[in-house]
Amino acid sequence: MSWFHVRPVARDVWLVAEPSHVNSWLVAGRDRAVLVDTGLGIVPIRPVVEAVCDLPVDVVNTHAHLDHVGGNAEFSRVAASPFPTSGVAASERASYLRWMREVLDAAAAYRDLDARYFHLLSADSDPRPLPDGVERWVEPGPPSGPVPAPLHDGDTIDLGGRTLTVLHTPGHSPDSLCLLDDRDGVLFAGDTVNTGPIYAQAPECDLPAFAASTARLAALSGDVSLVAMSHFGRGVAEPRYLHDVAVAFDRLVTGDPTVEVRPARDCEGDAVREAVFDQCSVYLPAVP
Repeated sequence: MSWFHVRPVARDVWLVAEPSHVNSWLVAGRDRAVLVDTGLGIVPIRPVVEAVCDLPVDVVNTHAHLDHVGGNAEFSRVAASPFPTSGVAASERASYLRWMREVLDAAAAYRDLDARYFHLLSADSDPRPLPDGVERWVEPGPPSGPVPAPLHDGDTIDLGGRTLTVLHTPGHSPDSLCLLDDRDGVLFAGDTVNTGPIYAQAPECDLPAFAASTARLAALSGDVSLVAMSHFGRGVAEPRYLHDVAVAFDRLVTGDPTVEVRPARDCEGDAVREAVFDQCSVYLPAVP
């Protein structure tokens, strides 16, 4: 279980982190619980969830990318958006494993700098050693796990005394969705909102749709108590952050010439452009 870091962040809401890689989220009601995404699938996630919560657990995928569906086969009930998106390829896993090793190679020096100057690292974000047998993760094979039940915009998931409302938020991918906890106002944002960089560079990304989705979330911020995100060192943000992200995407789609754009590389090593804002950044295709 040392691959994961688990902690409560709100009433009956737990962060289930694979630190520096991806966050899953467990939210419980009176009768049932939902695991929002199942991570990379490098180490079984279900025993971790069951150690925290003794309720029946269903899975909701915020989208079908490899770092969000890796543990789906451990569960009998999975739901997701029916909109098509790219699946999980062994080549993607191999690229990401190379990136994970790069992160670990850099971690020692970063820890030293952070301890002396910045004090930003925490158990949420400090990367763990790769588990034994991780090479098996990249072996090719058919997608595993139950066929997801379809979730549409406006659908609700009743956990008993707590309801999650489905928000279709395309942009990062056609099937991206968020979940809004109607009891306590927790927004599970998937990859639609992150503390940066937000990935909008892949062929299936849609920048105008991204802008519309983030504007929609910003308009709902009065109903949000905190934003629970999937990536990077800060997995939880205040509702105001939804406005910051929406403004960033609006500046991109309207062609604001004052936006700083610099060359960068994503987690698969591909060249991208990074649009930099005060509170976040956005990865864009390398060629405009």
